[in-house]
Amino acid sequence: MGRYAQTCPIICGAGTISLLGEETKKLGCTKVMIVSDETVAKLDGYSKAKESLTNAGIEIVEFKKVIADPPDYIINEGGEIAKTEKINGIVAIGGGSPMDAAKGINVLINNPAPVNQYFGNPFYTPGVPVIMVVTTAGTGSESTSIGVITDTINNAKNSVICNSTLGILDPEITTSVPADVTANTGMDTISHAAESITAQYPNPKSELLASDAIKKVFASLETAMKDGKNIEARENLLLASNFAGLAFNDSLVHLGHAIAHSVGAKFHIPHGAVCALGLPEVMKYVSGIKADKVKVVGEAMGISFNGKETDLEIGEIVAAEIRKLAKKVGIKSLEEQGIAKEGLISIADMVLTDACYNFVPKQLTKEEIQVILADIYDNYK
Repeated sequence: MGRYAQTCPIICGAGTISLLGEETKKLGCTKVMIVSDETVAKLDGYSKAKESLTNAGIEIVEFKKVIADPPDYIINEGGEIAKTEKINGIVAIGGGSPMDAAKGINVLINNPAPVNQYFGNPFYTPGVPVIMVVTTAGTGSESTSIGVITDTINNAKNSVICNSTLGILDPEITTSVPADVTANTGMDTISHAAESITAQYPNPKSELLASDAIKKVFASLETAMKDGKNIEARENLLLASNFAGLAFNDSLVHLGHAIAHSVGAKFHIPHGAVCALGLPEVMKYVSGIKADKVKVVGEAMGISFNGKETDLEIGEIVAAEIRKLAKKVGIKSLEEQGIAKEGLISIADMVLTDACYNFVPKQLTKEEIQVILADIYDNYK
């Protein structure tokens, strides 16, 4: 059985940021909190968003304190300000962190803090309309029901459950994204897509969207890194991110993201980079269970199979292609990022307790996870 849905409408295309104010007004918002970070707030896209809102007669409260892997205390602060200011809408401007933070703040608008009590809990008084203005092509958070938040009490990543009301994908406001961020977010998109195809509970819509997302990233990632102002490449990456977000919102991600969340919480390195390093070994693991689905992933990457490969060979071939792209776009090994092999292996228990681990296609022992972690370290140099 498969199950799929659409969480919110999307407006996409060059120049669509100009519609933000009009669309926000249509949702009944008169005073909104802009949730972003200091870096994004200096970009042209942020100014255009503010201008559109102001021109529509909408009052603005700015909250620019979001940091990477937004911690619970930032969410709690934002929630308190939102209540005090009596806002009736939220506009997130940024990548995954501002979008996730916006979801967490929205949970708190009509509910008591702290946000930690709502991790994994969909039962709370609903908040206000949330509009996502996407500035990086990776997380797909505009179309997912989860907002990932760092639980500083338990030193782990967790999530709230909250849908967006509207997403705006304007490639023109992504042209200033640096090459390394473009690489990390692009690899995150591939991971979302590949894991959704190979998850415990796949469905035909997720597979279709995820396959196209992989094709778009392989076709456009290097181009966008070399020429950041290439609108076609930027739009392809935004659509790929959105499609992958839609895909994994239904079928969910699994082992790769359990590993990436754990590594991120422990060592604080970019999420997309960890996804890029972990995905090859995850595809090898899945090939022993769902080689046909790993083959779908490989075909989306442009691999031509001869039909005579064993299941494990399919996994190895796909893993090699992922590593090849990761190398091309400059993903550094864990060793290059200053992480010791023993330290990486030590997070096996964290992987087992991460929420994404619940959706693995086949259960693993702690020892098996330690082997996979060691292979991630050894097989990418």
